[in-house]
Formats: sequence, structure tokens, C-alpha cells
Amino acid sequence: MSNERIYIVEDERIIAIDLQRRLERLGYVVCGSAASGELALQGIREQRPHLVLMDIVLQGMIDGIDVAVRIREELDIPVIFLTAYTDKKTIERAKAANPLGYILKPFKERDLATTLEMALFKSVADSKIKEKEQLFSAILNSTTDAILVVGNDSEIIFLNPEAEQILEISDEAARAKKTAELFTLSNMDSGDPFQMPFLGSNMKVLKARNLRLSNWRQHSFIVEMTVNREISNKEGEKNTIISFKDISRLHEMTDTLKYQTSHDALTGLLNRNELALRINSTLAKLSQQPGSATAIFVDIDHFSVINDACGTQAGDQLLKETATRIRAKLRQGDYAARSGGDDFVFVRVGDGADSPMTEEIALAKELIEEIRAEPFHWNGKTFPISASVAIVVLEQSFKNEHDVMIAGTQTIAVAQETGGNKYSVYTREKSGGFESISISECISKIHEALTKGYFRLYYQPIKPLRPTNKNTKLEILIRMVEGNGNIIQPGEFIPIAERYNLMPSIDRWVIRNSFQAYKKLKAAGDPLADSIFCVNLSGASLADESIIGYILDAADEFEIPTSKFCIEVTETSAILNLTSASRFIYVLKERGFTFALDDFGSGFSSFNYLKNLPVDYLKIDGSFIRNMDRDAVDYTMVLAISSMCRVLGLSTIGEFAENETIIQKLREIGVDYAQGYGISKPIPLPV
Repeated sequence: MSNERIYIVEDERIIAIDLQRRLERLGYVVCGSAASGELALQGIREQRPHLVLMDIVLQGMIDGIDVAVRIREELDIPVIFLTAYTDKKTIERAKAANPLGYILKPFKERDLATTLEMALFKSVADSKIKEKEQLFSAILNSTTDAILVVGNDSEIIFLNPEAEQILEISDEAARAKKTAELFTLSNMDSGDPFQMPFLGSNMKVLKARNLRLSNWRQHSFIVEMTVNREISNKEGEKNTIISFKDISRLHEMTDTLKYQTSHDALTGLLNRNELALRINSTLAKLSQQPGSATAIFVDIDHFSVINDACGTQAGDQLLKETATRIRAKLRQGDYAARSGGDDFVFVRVGDGADSPMTEEIALAKELIEEIRAEPFHWNGKTFPISASVAIVVLEQSFKNEHDVMIAGTQTIAVAQETGGNKYSVYTREKSGGFESISISECISKIHEALTKGYFRLYYQPIKPLRPTNKNTKLEILIRMVEGNGNIIQPGEFIPIAERYNLMPSIDRWVIRNSFQAYKKLKAAGDPLADSIFCVNLSGASLADESIIGYILDAADEFEIPTSKFCIEVTETSAILNLTSASRFIYVLKERGFTFALDDFGSGFSSFNYLKNLPVDYLKIDGSFIRNMDRDAVDYTMVLAISSMCRVLGLSTIGEFAENETIIQKLREIGVDYAQGYGISKPIPLPV
């Protein structure tokens, strides 16, 4: 690396700043950034960077793919896409820009560094090849390495030195031989023969890419071919100039990049994205032809202990050792992945002749015993290691990899709940409720709850801690009720609703029913109506431009006093939708609503953007609160956040106040409100 200059095109300012800091830590020079396509084109033309990191969704009239295509055509500057989009349509469009890489958000800094290094290396290699093309441009108007002149009857008339090397024959020995005697061409991907109809025809120019040239000695090269028709001085004679460019090395580098995008850099196993593709492919094959496959999930018990006690280098070493053990169990046709953190998955594929369960249980026991039998050694210390294993037989009830991963996660949890170091087999009957059904069934149940009224409102009191503060508050919560009366917790259906864009509908249901409930409680003289109702709103709703109108229309319909409602948005969703969130808050504050920033401390944890988010309350994330009576660092974090909020004029709420000791410490620090089981568990709203 030699201070290569990189230009960032990213519409989210916070993300762009974070990316710039990462690049500078890696030794690169960020020569500029832009949030819109128009500004990006202008800045890139002026700066001429070595490489452009390009988001796809941008401000303005043109998106990142169109910008990338234009700078490729106009400036020949390489581009790497940095995006969260993985749909087929976007990827097909992105190919038009011929990017050097396609990095998925969120990404690890190590993965970013590796991809950038390989991309810049590939860019340099491309530049060198282009220099050679220019050097040989004077030879028969060719811009490639190997040049052949072929006569009317496909006989060889001339080979330059590069052609002699590829074809492994001298110019003199090749004279008068036919092209078919010296080489054949085929499509690199399909292997189909590539015919040469241009010989003896009136075709002027032909270009073809990604061809495999096999010479008469059966040595092969990946080439790009350019064919030009040339009129001879002799009347009636037309020669053909064939030029080949050997791009074998570039394809090796491309294969390396492909490997890096599909494999975990630490362990060498498949990564999460590639695992999803492989599982979906396996499920598709099982639906079309007989066979069997079993997904085996492996989770290292108490992995965080190693990281906490010895550092992340030790944790990485343990992950490598575990990956080695798993790799040793793979047979031909099997595949394995590190799906995240200390989680591994490997899929054993069979022919369907016998039930795999006996064999897979034996395999799970063997793996558990091997991991337990060999302690982990680091810097002279020894740590006992164990693992939990889940066995999930892939069957037609699994619609996609999401269903398989959820089944594996649930089954691993069963093994770990009883101490780990054991295996558990997934069965649908094991879980009596919502967790045991497929993704598609979950989505159907959520739709049914919305349309048939199976959601219920709960509330949790928020207690004021200052004697002078008489304003009581309560947070509105949601539960789902099944036909048998079973209560489904939000942790079971909210993640699915978020993944499949159902949260805006759920948010609207909560808003409307909260307004209606307040009106009923007020009319009945219920003391709860004296409290401020806090209603949560998801990041997806923040980005929905129509939500403001919906809230105001519902407030008018139920004639509710807007000052009695506080809207809570999480720190992460607010910063990721900063423009939408700012407008949302400003408009509704003018109508009397108040706002709280939830889970502060779990995400970006910066007070800078609070200037653009004029909230009234800040809820300190419960991960700091729950241990502040035992952990000095957590206590100090809560104290620092509370002190800063007083300067900013914000009221504070401490979440997860689980006992009276924590509540008292929050009161001593000066936190304004407390919420948690130490005050009250969630209670059904009496309407």
C-alpha cells in the first residue's frame, strides 16, 4: 500500500465519516466524498482517485450504479460497490459497471482491507495490461498480446512472438498450417465450442471475451479475442488479423476475490451469505429429487469467557481450531460455514437411502466429545471447552434458509439452557407455540393478528425518581394472543416482522389502538389516563413518508391531547434514517408530541447528532443499567450520560431497573425516571 487515494460515495453522512476513519486507519488517503450522484461525478472528475467506494442508493436523480458506469466509461477509474442490496436485479445492473468488488453491509474492517488490497492489485494489473496494449497498437492495429494473420482458407500467414509463445510453435513452423491444427476455442463457462465464422466472410470486426484457447499441445489459456478484416494488396485477397490477450492471471485474481466474498477470512469455511445460497440450493434439490440432508449447528459454550480472559486473538485461535475439527468431518458433497461469532453450521448431504438420524447423532456426540476432551491452551493457561450441537434434518417444511437457521438457533438454545455440552434434535413438536413454525407461517400469523385483532396492548410503568417530578409515564407494549390463549412475546415475532417489512403495519396498529385506549380510559376516569403514553416506532416507519399524516389523522379522529403521547425511536434507527427522523420529529413536536431516544448507548452513542434530533427524553440502554450496582464501568457510563443530558436539557430514563439497589443508584446519579421489573412487570392495558 502506498497511500492510494480513495473517493467515498455514500448518502449517509455518519456512515461516510465512519468509513473514512476506517480507510485512514488502513493507510489510505480519502480524497473526497459525496452523498449524491451529481456531486460524486464532479468530485471524481476533479480528484481522479485510484479507487471509488460506491453506495448504490444515493441522493439525487441518479443512483450509484449509473454513476459507476459513467466514471468507468469516462475516466476508467475502478469501482467497488459497498451496499446492503443483494437482490438479483440490483446485482445484474451492477455488473454493467464491471466493479472490482461488491462488499455487503455490515462488514468487518478486516474484510474491507483485504478486498481493497486485492482490488487495487487487480486495478494495477489491468493498467499494466493496457499499457502493453498501447505498446503493440502499431502492430497490425492490434491492442492485444498475441497476433495472428490468417488467409482466406484459414491458413497461418504470420505469428508475432507472443502468438508463438501461446501456440507453442514458431512463426516459420506455423506457416501454411490451418488454425484448427494449432488451436481451438471454447466458451470458458459452458465449454461449448466457439466457431469462427468470420474466416472468409465479409465481417469487418469481431470481439469475444472469456474464451478458453487450447493449443495443439493441449495447454489452455483464458483469452479475449479481437478479429479485424484486412484487405490485401493482391486483388481479391482478404486476410484476417486475430489478436489474443491472455487474461488467465486476471481470472485467477477474480477467482481469489470470489473466494474471499464467499468464505470466512478467519477460518476458511464458507461465510453466512454463501451458506444461505448453498442451503437454499440443497432445499431446492430435495424438493425435486429423492435425497437427504442434515444441518448440524455447533456453538461453543461460554465463548465470551475466552475473549474476556485472553483477548480476541485467543478467541480467533479457538475458532480456527473448532473450524479444523469441523472440516475434518466433511465428506464429499458436504459443506461447512462459520455463520457468525462462535456459531458454525455444516450440512451433511446423503442419497436418501436411509434415515440419517442415527449417523448424525453419533457424529454430534463424537464432535462434542472431541471438543470437550482437548482443553484450549493460551499463554500457559488452560481452559476447558465444550460445545452445544443442534441437529436439523432438512425437509420440505423448510421454505428457505431462514427457516433452517431459526430451527437451528432454537434447537441450540434447548441444549444450552441445560448447561450445554450436549446435542439436541429439532422437532416441530418440541416447541408448543410460535417458535416452532416456518417463516411463511409466522408471516401469515402476523397478518392474521393484524386483521382479526389477535394483538393485545400491555403497558409498563415508568417511575419518576425526583420528588418534584409528578409526571408519571408508561410504555405501551404489544403481545400476540393465539386461539388457545397462549401469549406470544414480541421477541418471537418482531424480528420476523422487521426482516419482512411488516413493522409499519404493526406500528400503525399500535398507534391507532393506543389512541383509542387512551380515549376510553380518559372517559372512564381511569388514573392511567393521567400518565404520558410512550409508543415505540420502528426504523421502517421512520422512513415511511406517509406515517406523519397517519398519526395526525388518528390523533384528530380520537381527539387525543397530543401532549399526553411520547413517541420512542431507537438510537440506531434514528441515526440510520437521520433525515427522515429529523423531519418526523420536527413536524410532530409542532403538534404537541414529545419524543424519546431509546436504547442510547447500544449503537453510535454520539451526542453530536442530537442537534438534529430534538428529543425530549433519552432512555439509557439497559445493558449499562442492569449491572451498574456491581460494575464500576457501567455505573460510570450511566453517570456520564446522565450528566451530559442535564447539560443538553434532556430528561433521562433508566431501562432494566431490576431491583431497588439499581433504582436508588439511578436516583443518586440524577436520572429522572426508572423502568424495569424492579418497578413493575408489563401489565395488560385494561381496555
